[in-house]
Amino acid sequence: MKQFKWKFVALAATAILVACGGGSDSPRTTAVVVMGDSLADSGVFTGIPTFGRIFSVQGSSSEPNTIWTERIAVQAKVPQLCNFYKFTGATFIPNPVAGCTSFAIGGGRINVQPGNGGSASPQSLVKQLQDAAATRTSYGARDLLLIDGGGNDAADLVTAFLTSTPTFSGVLGTLLPSGTVSANLADPPTVGTLYMQALAQSLFNAVKTNALDKGAQRIALLNMPDITHTPRFQMVLDGIAAASGGGAPGATARAQALGLFRVWINAFNTQLATLVAGESRIALVDFFAGFNAQMASPANFGLTNVTVPACPVVGTGTDGLPIYNFQTCTAAALSAQTPPVGATGGANWWQTYAFSDGFHPTPLGYKLLADTVQAKLTAVGWL
Repeated sequence: MKQFKWKFVALAATAILVACGGGSDSPRTTAVVVMGDSLADSGVFTGIPTFGRIFSVQGSSSEPNTIWTERIAVQAKVPQLCNFYKFTGATFIPNPVAGCTSFAIGGGRINVQPGNGGSASPQSLVKQLQDAAATRTSYGARDLLLIDGGGNDAADLVTAFLTSTPTFSGVLGTLLPSGTVSANLADPPTVGTLYMQALAQSLFNAVKTNALDKGAQRIALLNMPDITHTPRFQMVLDGIAAASGGGAPGATARAQALGLFRVWINAFNTQLATLVAGESRIALVDFFAGFNAQMASPANFGLTNVTVPACPVVGTGTDGLPIYNFQTCTAAALSAQTPPVGATGGANWWQTYAFSDGFHPTPLGYKLLADTVQAKLTAVGWL
């Protein structure tokens, strides 16, 4: 009788371990597979002049797990992420290192323009999703997919709008019927909204075809952040104000442009939320809300500067905007320089900045994004 009781207790304990996901035979995550843009790039451009391993400050204490996807991989207890693609200086090739599951590439877009290779380019999230599915044949129930994208697409739309009407029309026409473009071209809020809705549909279709329909059960899909908060786009908005004469007229033009760009971003996020609603295999991560909260209340997130990039400017582009060099923007170099006026923390001043350059986070910024993603994955029981 006593022996029977001990067997019963042992069986019960085993059942509890299984129910809680315990035991080494049942890992919570078997693999992390990444698709996206520069925010998720784990080294595609390593060795290329002016680039670093990641799009941020190089050589920080968080290496080799600085960007958000790498931090999530650590939490998921899977092997170190590495880049599936490698840039040669002229083209993208498969990384000679076998087993890499990060398909994200700096400059990644949902809708790569035809002149840049279109959907056949590895910088296309559609192509990344296709290649990831092809290498795996099918996804396992515990594979975790991490997908970000859309920020560069929004930048493309804004840039086209500010360049010329024909350029704007050309970008719109890559996703919208010509009749829709011509009928609404004089109404930027409407036609831009239609484009961004189509962009969200394009992303969802690619995820469905190449991930959900291939057996994926756990997909973390980030919505689009408000890129107007970035130093780069603040300078663009300032340029709009200056071009409008400055003063009150300039402020009005700036506010109108800001409102328009945010209408477009919100259109994408609203459409994406509608498309994934009720799909339990997709966890929609609210990158938009998390980023806005950081910009609105920096101190709550340990940030001391959300307007000025930490990396030094090394030149000016043809668009009049600053150029940065990630290869030389290292933790050691920043800590060795005299801190900017008003900065705190001594040699660690840059560690509480939000932006490394005009568009990308510092290591702390990446950590904050990882925190947002981790909270969502924990809430749905995937971490």
